[in-house]
Amino acid sequence: MRRRWARAAAVAVALVAVSCGGSETTETAGSITDPPQIARWVTVGGIEVPIGTTDGPRGGEWEPFAGFSHTPQGAALAAITQSVQLATASDRTWPQVLAGVAAPGEGRDLYAAHRALVEMSGTDPEMVPTIVGYTIADYSDTAATVGVVQRFSDNSLASATTQVVWIDDDWRLNLPSETAATITALDGVPSELVDLEETRK
Repeated sequence: MRRRWARAAAVAVALVAVSCGGSETTETAGSITDPPQIARWVTVGGIEVPIGTTDGPRGGEWEPFAGFSHTPQGAALAAITQSVQLATASDRTWPQVLAGVAAPGEGRDLYAAHRALVEMSGTDPEMVPTIVGYTIADYSDTAATVGVVQRFSDNSLASATTQVVWIDDDWRLNLPSETAATITALDGVPSELVDLEETRK
């Protein structure tokens, strides 16, 4: 039986649902923590996401986000923008978005099966998170684990662990093949946070 969910609820589900394990770190700590240069912020499904000057994504927000640099900064921007775009995609557009932002595999198939049972009914502004920044737990040339740090209307903070993989010369979400996922409530801003809030214009 199909249920109608608030779009904001689906945001939390999707941000959580892209969590999974890490990879070996091959970059230096300095390069991982260098912030990306942000050209602008755009609103996707009621949530503002950052668009990099050189790290991506390229193209417009009306198509699946793609075209990220093969760097920690590109991986982070992919994790943020693609997870929000997938979480807020409409009933009509989610198959195209899913195909464009998620790596093929069991996890993508599982997401599609679950998403097909859900009807989106709009975004509740009171539940829409603000993207604060991110942390990178692990990074390699083929995979990265990114913690997308979000602030909610009651000033609470949470981090959604998201993995992206390098495939077909781009970063894509690596959706988990299990329904269990990880989102962590935070008492404060992580010390290793790459802060993006100051880049808003």
